[in-house]
Amino acid sequence: MGWYEINIFVNKIELLTFVLSGVGIVRDSFTLSANSDPRDSPQNQHIVFLGSSGCSPGALQYKGNETGGNTGFKENQIVRAEFDSEKGTLTFFIDNVQQPVSVSGIKEKVRFIICMYYTGSTCTIRSLKKLTAPTSGHVDNEKTVSW
Repeated sequence: MGWYEINIFVNKIELLTFVLSGVGIVRDSFTLSANSDPRDSPQNQHIVFLGSSGCSPGALQYKGNETGGNTGFKENQIVRAEFDSEKGTLTFFIDNVQQPVSVSGIKEKVRFIICMYYTGSTCTIRSLKKLTAPTSGHVDNEKTVSW
């Protein structure tokens, strides 16, 4: 139990018109194959991710649905995903600004994922760590997607 965070710097996103760059989580029990699209079945039943600033800017993608309200990330930005295993929540930050749409009801083991679908898209993992306390709080226009 505790709080965990992945922190990445987005270097380059090829084909910004598509939302195939993302950061999120996958069920620990699901085997994710290389070169799979997280929006396609069966992956989309086991993955939730925050998309880049492409065709659905900032939408959370889960189970074939898109939930808007977050800002899509772009090149040269820092993206963080914070998982609170005690509350079962996943919260996203872009350049240290908490995004209003989060995920709730996560009551199983998960792994962080990064999707950089197109060749030439790159990011740098700045850190992957356990936190001593959550950094998320309440923000305007909050809403949650149920895991």
